[in-house]
Amino acid sequence: PTLPPLYVVGDSHSLAPAWRTVSYAGSPHLLVPRLVTGCKIWHLREASDFFPRYNFDAAVKSIPDGAPVVFIFGEIDCREGLLVAVERMRYPDLEAGVAHTVKIYMSVLRALAASRRFKVLVHPVPPVLNETRHIVTLFNRHLRDAVKKEKSLHMLDFFDRLLTPDGGALADGLKLDGTHMHPDYTKLMEAELDKLAPVDAQ
Repeated sequence: PTLPPLYVVGDSHSLAPAWRTVSYAGSPHLLVPRLVTGCKIWHLREASDFFPRYNFDAAVKSIPDGAPVVFIFGEIDCREGLLVAVERMRYPDLEAGVAHTVKIYMSVLRALAASRRFKVLVHPVPPVLNETRHIVTLFNRHLRDAVKKEKSLHMLDFFDRLLTPDGGALADGLKLDGTHMHPDYTKLMEAELDKLAPVDAQ
């Protein structure tokens, strides 16, 4: 590819926007995926020794220092992890579980911004499933608030535009296979990307 890359690191949701061209900071970039299959944010905590953590480290290692990188994680936590953890009384309630998970995410992304000089762009958790959309909405609220407190991170704040006006379903044209969003959603992401200043090339 002749266009500069904009890397997309995530679980299977990183494949929906893959290999599309978007305008980032005023110039065309190619969305280059770095897939970490089945990875939850929970897997990224320091104490984790599960395979997805090592797969995440390998995916990130393949990205050059100083690159712009979009991170898409959290949907599997909302779908599988959080409710089970609350049921097992690891958290007093869902809100506490979300807050703890977001804290782990912020720690990982801050470290990468510092050690690798990535331009870290945080993608909202995709609200694809009817059954977990209320959890995803809560998670994204916590995520947006947490990212705004971090000078080294930037939130791609287009979650509301992924939903119908009442917030009850995916917006028209964004359904794909019942699990992932249609790649056309990248138009919404591009509107946020194009507002940004280019990453420092030094």
